[in-house]
Amino acid sequence: MYTDSIEYLTEKIYHHNTKEYFKEVMSSYTNGNNRSAIVMLYSVVVCDLVYKLQELEDKYSDDTAKEILEKIREQQRQHPNSPNWESDLIDEIYAKTNLLEVHDKENLDHLKKHRNLSAHPVLDQLDILFRPNKENVRSHMRNMLDGVLCKSPLLSNKLIVPFVLDLESIKNDLVKDEDLSRYLESKYFSKINEALSKNLFKELWKFVFRLEDDKCEENRFINFRALRLLLNRNPNQFLAVVREQSSYYSQITFDNLNILYHLQILFSENPDLYVSTTDDLKVVLTEKANNDIAILVMSAYLSSNIEEHFSKISSRISDEDYCELPISISNIDFLYNFSINMNYIPEFIDFVIQLFKGSYDYDSADSRFTNYIEPYVEEFTREHFLQVLEIINNNSQIYRRRQARVDNNYLKTVIEERYEGTIDFSTYENFTL
Repeated sequence: MYTDSIEYLTEKIYHHNTKEYFKEVMSSYTNGNNRSAIVMLYSVVVCDLVYKLQELEDKYSDDTAKEILEKIREQQRQHPNSPNWESDLIDEIYAKTNLLEVHDKENLDHLKKHRNLSAHPVLDQLDILFRPNKENVRSHMRNMLDGVLCKSPLLSNKLIVPFVLDLESIKNDLVKDEDLSRYLESKYFSKINEALSKNLFKELWKFVFRLEDDKCEENRFINFRALRLLLNRNPNQFLAVVREQSSYYSQITFDNLNILYHLQILFSENPDLYVSTTDDLKVVLTEKANNDIAILVMSAYLSSNIEEHFSKISSRISDEDYCELPISISNIDFLYNFSINMNYIPEFIDFVIQLFKGSYDYDSADSRFTNYIEPYVEEFTREHFLQVLEIINNNSQIYRRRQARVDNNYLKTVIEERYEGTIDFSTYENFTL
């Protein structure tokens, strides 16, 4: 397959300088200059490792990378003519980062041995210089491309600390999810492999749903946004992770209302995540929803569909004592944003219209129009407006209230702007203007 070829992997080399240097390796290999290809390949790998450390230090403030580079620079300063720093560089990276796996280190040591044999004469052998064959060279090239050159430097460090610090620094600038997504995709997500993305998801879960120190409280929302964006890149992959480690992902600090709020969003948008958690967490969340309408409103994952969820809320409201706003403004905002994200706007509008229909006195009618109807009229269809007109016409607590004329004029203006001449207001005798 082409994707397994040297040529394909060459295009996947991470650093642009390395990609240019590797062209010399390819040229030597193509022209049959096998010794030159081996010698140059080793030099390219060493340079690439330095570039990776420099990026970690400069772009991600990685202390381990900084420490290794400082040690190598000092070694070069003290022994400018010694090549020993190259071996020390590789050993330090292998010991202190995750960039080189065991097999990568063995392959690199093997390349170094062939490089030394190719570059330095051996006087007691018939062929003073080593003669690698084409298969040797190609094997080394493939191993170095797979194991080193095509890897992002982010694979070499513990990502979570620089990641959350970076999120903290940009949380007030990237307030739109699309902007945050582009930023994270460019700087992190596109540069990490599956294993590291799973680990990042696991660590972010801890920051969002467990930890309660001041820093975590201050940054919970931005960390949650990053977690949700990461999840949305590959939902099936992370769902499998939650299933495999359900005990870990079920350890939630649910007595923290801020944590519970964000958990409700994630589970409502991804009900399969909730299904994959342990029974003890499910029991707690179900009981909380049964005892608190504010939690029930945010627990769409406890219903099989959105219609059932809105029906549960309506039933609970009918069982509660009368109040002007049976669902708080923040809860309505939650339902609206959730409905936008999940394409449930028609069902949401039907629901708020029913809340308005339940107005039981003048004050509740005023409050419900102001908070449940007016903010969302841009989402109304013609049929929705007809429902509202019918409700107003048939409920004296609505059409006799103090704000009726003001609200009715507003409603008529909106309707005429969008559906001019298609609705006969005279048929609604109690719709006074």
